[in-house]
This record gives sequence, structure tokens and C-alpha cells, in this order.
Amino acid sequence: MEKVYWDCPDFSLSQTLECGQCFRYQKEDNNCYTVISGQRVATIGQVGGSIVFYGGEDIPFWKGYFDGDRNYEEIKKRLCKDDPIMGQAISFAPGIRILRQEFFETLMSFILSQNNHIPRIKGLIRRLSQEFGTHIDKELYSFPTPEQLAGVSEENYRGLGCGFRGRYLADAVEKVLGGSFKQEELEKLSTRELRQRLMVICGVGQKVADCILLFSFGRHEVFPMDVWINRVYSHAYCSGAKLSPVDLQKSAAEKFGEDAGFAQQYLFYYGREMKIGKG
Repeated sequence: MEKVYWDCPDFSLSQTLECGQCFRYQKEDNNCYTVISGQRVATIGQVGGSIVFYGGEDIPFWKGYFDGDRNYEEIKKRLCKDDPIMGQAISFAPGIRILRQEFFETLMSFILSQNNHIPRIKGLIRRLSQEFGTHIDKELYSFPTPEQLAGVSEENYRGLGCGFRGRYLADAVEKVLGGSFKQEELEKLSTRELRQRLMVICGVGQKVADCILLFSFGRHEVFPMDVWINRVYSHAYCSGAKLSPVDLQKSAAEKFGEDAGFAQQYLFYYGREMKIGKG
């Protein structure tokens, strides 16, 4: 099998895939990962500082998916300056990169992420893809398009185990098919306008909207916030005092500025793995 080597600094495949920003990956026995995005699938490994593509197809797409052209060394230098806590978080997982994922799949995936954990989210997405997506290879299926989900009812989603999220998924599909969520038009909106547009969808609050803004639209100034990141941030920067969502967003914006989304991922991964602020 053809192998394509990509020397990409500041990139850990495992840290990037397993930090909670995506769900369509599977770790293989040989320490490689099978990664699916849309109708594309790749088997990817890492040898030292080189990312290895087994098969050598769609390499330009995957380099874009992994944000390969961005200088993460400069980002990390800015974040670490006069911030020893962030220095610890980045040293713990220096290879995290922010993925650039397709909008509709990201929207549906983070709707499913609400009050959920990663193994179950991955299972729901897998069942949704097997039921309504397109077969790619072996047991792999693409994430279904809005057109493939047209007419799928809340009850159908509940039948796959989506629970209360079924209503949200059905509403998201209906609104996307209605034509007001074309990605090329959404790209032109300001971050504030785009957040407001996304929150028109039933079940999409600010946390889900901010995840979509960061992981699909590359709005790196956004700092997605949930109970866990509130705990970690409060422990790290506020002596354990819990902040309101509004105050936390304001504090993170002032501290990290345009790099807030990168900071969030480093803090989230570090805090989760080290169980900072828990208990």
C-alpha cells in the first residue's frame, strides 16, 4: 500500500482526534486511526514527527481538515507568555490542532453531544450513518446529507437511541433544507451573527453553537463553555470560584483574545485528563 509522509510540526494525531472536537475516528490495532469526514475515509498513522497516510488519497483535503497550514508554534508562544498555567496545559498536549469540519455533520454531531459522553456519541453517529448514509467501504458509511435525512421523523431518531435529541435533529434537518443555512452564505456572517443564526435551531444553545463556530467555521476567538471547562478555568484562574457563563466568556476573551479557541482546547484536554477541579 502506498504511504504518503507529511511532516507537520506541532501535530499529534492522537491528541487532536481524542480531545473532544470530533467523533468519526476509530483507533486500530497498529496505532493508526481510521478517520471519516463526509464521504472520505483515510487510514492515518504517525511516525515520529511525520503523519503517514496509508493509501495516499485526498491528501490536500486531509491537510486542510487538520489545519495543516497554520503556525501553531506562534499560537503557543502567545498563549504561554506570562501564563504558567497555560504553559502546563500546552506542555501536556502540545500536538492539538483545531480541525476544520464540514458544517452539517458538525451541527448534527454536537446536537448529539448534549448531556452525553464520547463513546455513546460515536455510537449514535455510527448508527445514524449506517441507517441513512452512503456505504463507503466494509462497515464504513458516510454521514448522511440533509437530503438523505429528509422525512426522517423524531420517532426514527429516537428509535436509534437519540432520545430527546431526536426533536432537535429533525428541526435542524428541516431548517437546513429550508435554505437558510448554506455554508457559503454563513461564512460571510460575523461571529455574533452566525452564533445567533445557529441558535435559531431547536436545541442549539450557545455551547453547541460555539463548538460549530470553532470546529467548522474556524472562528478561533470563540471559547466553547460547558460545566467541565467552567470547572477547569475557575480552578486555574479564579482560585476555584465559579464564574457565571457571561463572566467566564468575558474573562476568557480578555485573557486569550483571538486565540481563545486554541486555549480552550488545551485547557479542556489537560483538565479532563488530569481531572483538575474535580471533587
